[in-house]
Parts: sequence; structure tokens; C-alpha cells
Amino acid sequence: MSTSETQTLLLKVLEEIIPAGGARRMPSAGVKAVADCVLTATAYSNGSPGAVTRLLEAISMKSPDFPILSPDVRVDVLKAIEAEHPADFTELVRLTYTAYYSRPEIRPLLGVAAHPVHPDGYPVEPESDALMDELTRPVRTRGTAYRQV
Repeated sequence: MSTSETQTLLLKVLEEIIPAGGARRMPSAGVKAVADCVLTATAYSNGSPGAVTRLLEAISMKSPDFPILSPDVRVDVLKAIEAEHPADFTELVRLTYTAYYSRPEIRPLLGVAAHPVHPDGYPVEPESDALMDELTRPVRTRGTAYRQV
């Protein structure tokens, strides 16, 4: 597969993993920036190095016309590929989520700032005393659950 074919195929796969839409009008993951990040990250993946390349080859073999198929048919192909290659597919989904949700144009759509989490972090409202009391009540009422040494 040429680099161009690989890119086109990956973009269509990413569109199905995170499709556009929803109440927040989220864009799909099928954009070049996400695809580039996924391809780069797969080479350094602790989970399954080469997972994306193996999956794209499997998709291309199973359905050479994948990019021009209807979305419903593409989903069916991806379900079959997932069943045949579950570990690699899980790794692709993980890399896709990481690449997509780290994009600065996506984070504001989710209600968080576009800047990176570190070093400044995001503002977090402190929990109320009533909420903390409610959350810790079962632990406090249970009593001591350890042995004194």
C-alpha cells in the first residue's frame, strides 16, 4: 500500500471509530492531524507495536474498496476485523482516543481549556462539605478495617 492509500484508508477508519455529530457537533477523528499522531504513536506503542499497520493491511485485504464503501458497510468490515484482531483493534482505538481528545480544537468542545493539562492544570471547583460527608459516610460508618500493629 502506498503512503497515500494508507493515509486515505486510515482517515476512513478513524471516521468510523469517532464519527462526527452529537449535541456538541463534534468533528470526526478522520482528520490528518489525528491520523498522523496515530501513525507516529503506533511505532512507539507499549501495547502492540505495529498494530495500526497490521490492521490497515488486514482491512485492505478484506475490503480493498473500504474508503468508498457506505458507512454501514465500513462498520461491518471493522467489526469483522475487530473479531479477527482484537488486541490490535483495541490498540488502534486507544491511540485514536488519545490523539483525538488531545487535539486543542476538541478540548473546548468538551468544556475544558485548549491548553495542555500540565503545568498549569485546569481549574477544579472544590467539593462541598456535604458532598464529602456523603462520599465518606460508608467508610466512616464501617469503622476500623485494619489491624493495629
